[in-house]
Amino acid sequence: MLKKLLFPVKRNEWLIFGLMLFIVCLININFSVLRSMRNALVVADTGGSAAFIPYFELFGTFPASILLTWTLSRLMRRFSLRSIFSITMLFFLSFFVIFAFWIYPHREAIQILLETKLGVLFGLTRFKVVFTHWPDMVFYIMSELWKVALLSVIFWGFLNQKLSLEQAKRFYPPLLLGTSIGTILAGPITVFCTSLFSWNYFPLSSQRWQHSLYLLTACLIFCGLITLFSFRSLFKRLRQQAPSSEESSTPTELAPKKEPFSKRLLSLSSSVRYLTKSPYLCSLLLIVIAEYICYALGELIFLETLKSRYPTPSEYCQYMGSLSFWMGIMTAFSALFLTPYLLQTYRWSRTVLITPILMVVITFAFFFSIYLGKIGMFTVFSPIAVAIVLGSIHFCIGRAAKYTIFDAIKELAFIPLSQEAQMKGKLIIDGIGSRLGRGTSSLLSIVLFLIMGGPGESAIFAGILAITFAAIMIPAGRFIGYEMEKTSPGPVSAPAVETP
Repeated sequence: MLKKLLFPVKRNEWLIFGLMLFIVCLININFSVLRSMRNALVVADTGGSAAFIPYFELFGTFPASILLTWTLSRLMRRFSLRSIFSITMLFFLSFFVIFAFWIYPHREAIQILLETKLGVLFGLTRFKVVFTHWPDMVFYIMSELWKVALLSVIFWGFLNQKLSLEQAKRFYPPLLLGTSIGTILAGPITVFCTSLFSWNYFPLSSQRWQHSLYLLTACLIFCGLITLFSFRSLFKRLRQQAPSSEESSTPTELAPKKEPFSKRLLSLSSSVRYLTKSPYLCSLLLIVIAEYICYALGELIFLETLKSRYPTPSEYCQYMGSLSFWMGIMTAFSALFLTPYLLQTYRWSRTVLITPILMVVITFAFFFSIYLGKIGMFTVFSPIAVAIVLGSIHFCIGRAAKYTIFDAIKELAFIPLSQEAQMKGKLIIDGIGSRLGRGTSSLLSIVLFLIMGGPGESAIFAGILAITFAAIMIPAGRFIGYEMEKTSPGPVSAPAVETP
């Protein structure tokens, strides 16, 4: 019973599950490395600050996510998800190579050229950050969209089409272990590539940060190419397994058939209209947006606080790599033990509330420590040290909960829907919803910065907003839980139909 609870994958499914796990792991290795790189570039590089992030999110990532969603919807009308995955992967990898080996080394010359051609735009003081730090902004956008495009929309969408509800309930909780493994492995990779040891013994540049950028990019390309070959192999295995599995399945083992729909109806506008008519999908969208706003507001203040302790890009990136390692450990524990236990023991209406309540607690602890530091309550410990420790806990636990219990419930919530609802819902919720949350938090941050003067001065008000949005997740999550119990009563991961 314990073995089935911890690893519910059947023996004849090990190879397919292993390929899925490997792909999730590789995508998350690159995502964690990219997150450390973009935070170091934006916050700790020359003239950088966490105050730039809201501008990059609002004027860069948010419109780019809408463009990405529109592009993917157009591609899905003409190509298979297998082809779209390869096209998207090669596009991202090509950009990172161009950035590391051409844009970043020549950014000053490119900047002078742009100022000569587009001098009027550079004179707009409100948007000066966007134009003067455009290399960092473009890299930030591509880093943020990496996981949204390749994992959230394309890969999970591919699995939702290929797996039955019974398989998904068994596969998804342990499959999320790939997130933690990738994050754990990304930690030592980032630390090594940014260390003095690698620079002294394997110098790729006379500048330490430029050397780190080259080395980290090489790792991104290596993992990306392996991901492409693994996805191709997974596609072949699933296609070979489909006929035999259909022949050997009994009627009670078959998942409910989903009615096909015309891909001509798959567009961004039709997806938005479809979602607005579904209270279930709207609630799912709301909880995704609120979670991103809550976490993003806390992350922004934490990244600015961290800069006071690690002022150089390499040191900053190295610490972020260490955080990735510990985040991966927490995610692994949750994926292996906590998430399967919760999903198979408690009902939907209870399990879906775990992440909202947890976000309220850790967000309050982090911002309350900042408040106590401002009023001088810390006499023995350094206020910055306490804020960094609690901020690191917020950073790690918040993402660990999101990548395991939150994502597992979100993906399982799509399974009972029709194929049309799945594809249109994922396009909006995963493609735009997460970016809408980031965009909203960025807009709120910009307003606070303009009123209060900067990240440090607006930290308390940012904390109030973060806790408020964490609380908003609770009623939306309760509605989703009650609706799921109508289609799948009992524990979350329990099969809807018992088979001998």
